[in-house]
Amino acid sequence: MNSDYVFLCGVMWCRFGEQDAGKELLRAAQSMDPDISALAWEMLAKGMRRLRELEKLVQACSRTIVGESYAHENHASA
Repeated sequence: MNSDYVFLCGVMWCRFGEQDAGKELLRAAQSMDPDISALAWEMLAKGMRRLRELEKLVQACSRTIVGESYAHENHASA
């Protein structure tokens, strides 16, 4: 496994949530090559940060949509 492959798996994992790429990163994280392992762990961590950002965005959008629906219901019944 080389660093280019691990990096490309990281891109696929971070940008698109590609599960097979995530599995490859986990495999690379266990590599005996410290550089490959470090790169894999960093890409996994970056993917987790991206996931948290997306979860916050979804929660904010959900609150906005629910709030708008609630406002429309109250306005219509008034």
